[in-house]
Amino acid sequence: MSDFEKVDYFEKYLNQLDKLTLYRSVLHDPVIICLKNIFDGINIELSFSKMALTLVENAERFGFHGNLLKNHLLNIFLYNENIFSLYCENKCGLENTSLYNLAVNDIRILKSLMKIELTVLSNNGSVSEIQNYTPFNKIENELLDYLKTISDENELLGAFIKFYNSSGCGNIALYRSFKFDDEKSSIVGIENPDSITFDDIIGYESQTEELIGNTEAFVKGFPANNVLLVGSRGTGKSSSVKALVNKFYSDGLRLIEITKEQIVKLPYILSTLKNRGRRFIIFIDDLSFDEHEIQYKYMKSILEGGSQSKPDNVLFYATSNRRHLVSEKWSDRQRGSEDAEIHTQDTLNEKLSLADRFGITISYPKPTPVEYIRMVKVMAKKADIPLSDEVLEKEALKWELNQKGISGRTARQFTNNLIRQIKNV
Repeated sequence: MSDFEKVDYFEKYLNQLDKLTLYRSVLHDPVIICLKNIFDGINIELSFSKMALTLVENAERFGFHGNLLKNHLLNIFLYNENIFSLYCENKCGLENTSLYNLAVNDIRILKSLMKIELTVLSNNGSVSEIQNYTPFNKIENELLDYLKTISDENELLGAFIKFYNSSGCGNIALYRSFKFDDEKSSIVGIENPDSITFDDIIGYESQTEELIGNTEAFVKGFPANNVLLVGSRGTGKSSSVKALVNKFYSDGLRLIEITKEQIVKLPYILSTLKNRGRRFIIFIDDLSFDEHEIQYKYMKSILEGGSQSKPDNVLFYATSNRRHLVSEKWSDRQRGSEDAEIHTQDTLNEKLSLADRFGITISYPKPTPVEYIRMVKVMAKKADIPLSDEVLEKEALKWELNQKGISGRTARQFTNNLIRQIKNV
């Protein structure tokens, strides 16, 4: 292709990018930025090399194969969060609307961009590899493979809509667990969330049943309660909450972890979540407040329906070693002490009332020695540890004496140590 033809080729695709409407935020994607630089004639070879690196990194992350640019373009459009995809996430019927027609136009541009010939963009030696890439990290991506076979833009948009309906859009579709990032002042996805399931949690069957029942009602749209999980350390409270999102993810449940210090950010977080077509558990681990901390007042206001009430698609789950959550001084209970207030009982009631705002309180008591040994035996059987019950019991009790007492966590740590010894690690 002559230089003149290249200029014409580049200008054609640059014009296509400029015409995007609903999906316009894809222009901030690093690969698209590199493409625009190439089309503008800005550091073409450097831009191509940067683009190639990003494409390869994403290929290994998502399991892309074949033409990486085509895969990447489909992927960023599919996971784009915009007014159209958000309406679809909420299962709004948009066929024969202006929004639908604008979306069709953007998908038509996507189909055009997918025809870009990498060999025209650069003579870089990596061109052949990123046109026919085989990922080392092989991940099945049946949806993307299917989307690549669709030639009609209306059919492709229909597939997008089906995806938005079932999985959501943006990061809500990409991740199951999130945290609040103070630096970015936003909710960000957790790349490698805890994969624990309820099969990994031994004992506490009645607690698990109550927790699952409440959460199942929530994801099905029935009334459900905020939950406070209280009890000894290492009893599986946090693990049980994390297991919920792994169980109900396909039903639209997402988990957002925040710290006690981030409670003041809840008005912003709730305003972000209230119009999403998914259901969210906001999870606060090890929740308790000392005398000088006032975050509990924010929490209490939201739980009891203050000026910023909790949306219907949000529940709060918290774990704590302290049943009443807020510490109290003996002077709170005494009358006549130097720092006691006139209305001492009112102050005390305010501190104790936060726990009452959780509709369900589930207790996780410290396991008995018999329950601890049962946990060890079940875990050892799952791990195929070739020791008799008698030896397991003897060694488990010896381990517990040298560690931090009886708990599910201690049983897990003991089992992990046995696995290490058996494998001579």
